[in-house]
Amino acid sequence: MYRRTMCSMITSAVKRPVISLCLAIVILLISCCGYSTRSLMPEYMQKIYIAILENRTLKPGLDELATNAIIEAFRSGSNLRIVDESSADLALEGSVSGFSKAPHTYTSDQTILQYKITIKYSMRCIDKVRNEVFWEGDVSDWALYDTDEDQGIREAAKKVAERLVTSILTNW
Repeated sequence: MYRRTMCSMITSAVKRPVISLCLAIVILLISCCGYSTRSLMPEYMQKIYIAILENRTLKPGLDELATNAIIEAFRSGSNLRIVDESSADLALEGSVSGFSKAPHTYTSDQTILQYKITIKYSMRCIDKVRNEVFWEGDVSDWALYDTDEDQGIREAAKKVAERLVTSILTNW
């Protein structure tokens, strides 16, 4: 009888933590069910107008490059249709407000191997239905390049555009 009581005590001592752990896992899983990757934008926002950005840097051509990168980022990363200004629910306007190029990686004899390109956009997204600012802010990102500076600039512009689209769609 003593042996049976010891087994019961050990079994119940092991069951409690296991049951508690299982219960905690179930609660955790249930609490995660509300997560969604969909846009947090109001339902009526279906169409966006993207104005040509102003280039406030000394690097020529960034206005066109940035505008095209933003258009492509909205096409591939959102459900918004790009339309002319008169039919839009949202209007996106702004500028390329920052550009820098700096050495990033060196050899032991101080020869530059890679450069870092950083680009910043200053943007405002206007809700044309409610006639108010929906989102406003600065976004920036960077890219590294070895020898092809233009490729580094394109990559940085693309990354900033993708970050911009995410910021607007989640309105953070």
